[in-house]
Amino acid sequence: MAHHAENQSNAAQLTLSPGSLKGRTWERFIQGPDPSLLEDLYIPALGEAIRYDRCCSYFSSSVLAAAARGFARFIERLEALRDKAPLPAVRLIVNEELTEEDVRAMMETGDTSKLEALLRKRLKSPKELLEKERLGMLGWMVKRGFLEVRVGVMRRGQGIVHAKYGIVRDEAGDSVVFSGSGNESSHGLQSNYEMLEVSTSWQDPERLHKYSQEIDSL
Repeated sequence: MAHHAENQSNAAQLTLSPGSLKGRTWERFIQGPDPSLLEDLYIPALGEAIRYDRCCSYFSSSVLAAAARGFARFIERLEALRDKAPLPAVRLIVNEELTEEDVRAMMETGDTSKLEALLRKRLKSPKELLEKERLGMLGWMVKRGFLEVRVGVMRRGQGIVHAKYGIVRDEAGDSVVFSGSGNESSHGLQSNYEMLEVSTSWQDPERLHKYSQEIDSL
């Protein structure tokens, strides 16, 4: 009986009420390093989310620690949804800079070795327990199919994929859209001077449509 009761308790912990982004007022303009970037956007939005799309110039696993409260509820919700969870639930588009010649060779031959070498420099072996836990969480999310990361390189010229915006969706299909200077890193969330503009799908559906089309195209 005790074992049965314990199973019921565990099941109850995974049963979350449907998240609702409409349940709060979202400030249109948010700036960092004021705590509002985390407290008024990332943590509450991710806490109600079942889908998160993000295009950012730079990504670091440190963002998981910075926004841990929001990510924790996000992951709990995905676990509760099980087979009904949208996969991948998190889609990240980040940049890497290659020469035009390297990009052309990669496109023509399919040889991604130079890109892989650059990415390995970014993902250095973790030295601290916290770094290991962050990377371990990313690996777990990839293994479960929750996370997909794509690397954008410019086919022409010397530029990089530099646009920064994100879309958070809840179970009802409502969304919060933000764009601005912030990258997906702990410095971007907690230390840097950043400016973001926020809108919602029920107040500005045209803006959501534009950014949704762009992320799907990329």
